[in-house]
Amino acid sequence: MTMDLTKILIYHITDVSNLPNILAAGGMHSEANLQMAGVQPTIIGHSNIKQRRLHEITVPCCGNRFVGEFVPFYFCPRSPMLFTINRGNTGRTSGCQNQIVHLVSSMEIATGLGKEWAFSSGNAGAYLTDFFADVADLSKLDWGIIRSTDWAGEFRRDKKAAEFLVADFFPWAAVREIGCYNSSTKQVVETLLQGQANPPKVVERSDWYY
Repeated sequence: MTMDLTKILIYHITDVSNLPNILAAGGMHSEANLQMAGVQPTIIGHSNIKQRRLHEITVPCCGNRFVGEFVPFYFCPRSPMLFTINRGNTGRTSGCQNQIVHLVSSMEIATGLGKEWAFSSGNAGAYLTDFFADVADLSKLDWGIIRSTDWAGEFRRDKKAAEFLVADFFPWAAVREIGCYNSSTKQVVETLLQGQANPPKVVERSDWYY
């Protein structure tokens, strides 16, 4: 199965309040790097799963480095994780998705950065997930579920949550688009990007949200 890497988009979700630090750093650091530097971003996920990714689950095809040493992306917007965050299940206020933005790049760009990378068959924070570092293995992902809006059930939820991982740091110059929940968040992002050279396109994409 041959896939066009220019058409495989990857999506990193973060709170819009983290953008100033991301811009100042010139990109996104892995959670492991942030912790070593003493940086405390606004957290959107489960703290216990974050610790699992940092200290328990490794990526065998990348020298058994911990998942937390990589910058994570999904292969789709409107991820199960965003649904969980918006429901208030991670400790945030229910309905908070308007503060979450999607930072978009492509697999072609990401694999050309000269950094270690891998992708997972499901949630990279789960113990039974498989990891791959060969584009030929993209056929092992369930693209039907990844691209579907119907992911009810634990099996489908895990498959849709497949991740693309880039080791250590993902440069801001490799971000091509920022998806926002509404025009208010879009305006906040556009204000933050003022003065940036070649900023990514900022778009309002309510269909990427719940």
